[in-house]
Amino acid sequence: MTNTYLAAARDLVIKGMCESQVALSVELEFHLASTLAHYIDHPILPDRLTVRLMEVVQRRARKGESRELGDECLISCAFFAARLTRHGGTIVHYAGLGQNAYEIAGMPDVAHGFPDMLDVLQASSPINREHPLRADDDPQAERAVLLLGRGLRY
Repeated sequence: MTNTYLAAARDLVIKGMCESQVALSVELEFHLASTLAHYIDHPILPDRLTVRLMEVVQRRARKGESRELGDECLISCAFFAARLTRHGGTIVHYAGLGQNAYEIAGMPDVAHGFPDMLDVLQASSPINREHPLRADDDPQAERAVLLLGRGLRY
């Protein structure tokens, strides 16, 4: 994660806090900005989030995996809601899933702050472009591009 990514992500969080009128704690603001900065150049795989969390629980995986799932749920709920709900799921389900993932990761403050962070992200309204699958693409490798500024691709 570079300083440029962190600055862009923090700007997005600040904008979202102003637009949503939600004041995040310093810890939640940092968590949200650093999570966004991390995922600027890492793919998000919102498919199979429920199954992935169950697998993490069953094999008692490391807490980092649970945190990653919580992060992916948060970003997916905010920016890729149509993709999450296209097969009948609900944002409430995936938000609860993200909160549970953070609880499993030992991050209760982040779990309880999930709804506020989601409101901030939704209010920040970056440009979101989901690319359709091509015939030769693997559905698990489907990517979405998140643009965090005026036509700047991160």
